[in-house]
Amino acid sequence: MSQKQNILIDARLYGPKHTGIGRYTKNLLLALAKQKNFNKYNFSVLVSENHPELKDYQQIITKIKHYSLAEQFFLRPACRQAGLNPNLVHFTHFNKPIFYHGLSVVTIHDLIKHFFRGKDTTTNNQLLYWPKHWLYLLMMFINIKNNYLITPSNFWRDYIIEKYKINPFKIITTHEAVDPAFLVGADRRVRPSDKNIDKNYILYTGNLYPHKNINVIIDALKYLPDIKLKIIGARDYFLNKFKNKYKNNPQIEFLGFVSDKDFKEIYQNALCLVHPSLMEGFSLTGLEAMALNCPVLSSDTSCLPEIYGDSVLYFNPHNPYDLSEKIKSLNQKVRAELIRKGQEQIKKYSWNTTAKLTLDYYEKILS
Repeated sequence: MSQKQNILIDARLYGPKHTGIGRYTKNLLLALAKQKNFNKYNFSVLVSENHPELKDYQQIITKIKHYSLAEQFFLRPACRQAGLNPNLVHFTHFNKPIFYHGLSVVTIHDLIKHFFRGKDTTTNNQLLYWPKHWLYLLMMFINIKNNYLITPSNFWRDYIIEKYKINPFKIITTHEAVDPAFLVGADRRVRPSDKNIDKNYILYTGNLYPHKNINVIIDALKYLPDIKLKIIGARDYFLNKFKNKYKNNPQIEFLGFVSDKDFKEIYQNALCLVHPSLMEGFSLTGLEAMALNCPVLSSDTSCLPEIYGDSVLYFNPHNPYDLSEKIKSLNQKVRAELIRKGQEQIKKYSWNTTAKLTLDYYEKILS
């Protein structure tokens, strides 16, 4: 009987505090453990703290931080000290140490930093920004050219194959899915009470990096004097900057962090969620809104048409008037149809499917 092979997953970026990458890492690991071939391998995870829910994995706790110089030199020795000699390592973000030469899979969530760069995209000192950006480009180039890859959308898979001239066999797409927390207790019906709710606000959820393109919503509000914009997002440099600029605008309300209970109610009572981004890796934002019976208006760029299909109303992200007209079109009938389509769209994605495709890829690589 042959000895089991060892698979290590770098899960230092685990959980909601690490935003989209953290949710991806968490939901992938939990779903992998439920796959029928999971026990064919010895699975270990590299984590910054113990996670009781990962009881099916050997947990290796390390204080080596992501994006640090230490991870470039000491990550592999740390694994050896733990008695682990992995046959395959899955890095769930691009920051695989360039000096680690073992068999590896790297998840490339997007290449947005290739397209949006400069002083308006960072909080770093300008003298430090460009050297760090060039180092990022070098790391990305090395890791794309020398590893097996996973992307969350065909948009990025096709771009990477064309841009870096890599073998299509070495890169697969595994779409992501709505976090199960959004599905528990969510009301799946288009409620009759919707008729009586004065839906006088639209929603934006997320950070305010330049590529998120929230200014198109602000400009669209000029055509919508009776509509308010409510913004859900954690405080950071970009949000604070935006808040200071528009703090006296009566049409804009900053909600900050919102609890799960209030989150669902705010979504279900909104006219719609507007997703104006110029570029995304996968974009769970719209799917999460659909799960909560909130219609979605989305820009028609990058991977968004691939992920959302015909379940949203698309608009030109450079045309605020187009956005305003789409918002005006949201009568009760249109909203109900978008909610119905949204419920069908989220069924196309599941973490079980993501995990199965990922495990199949591991097997193909190791064979």
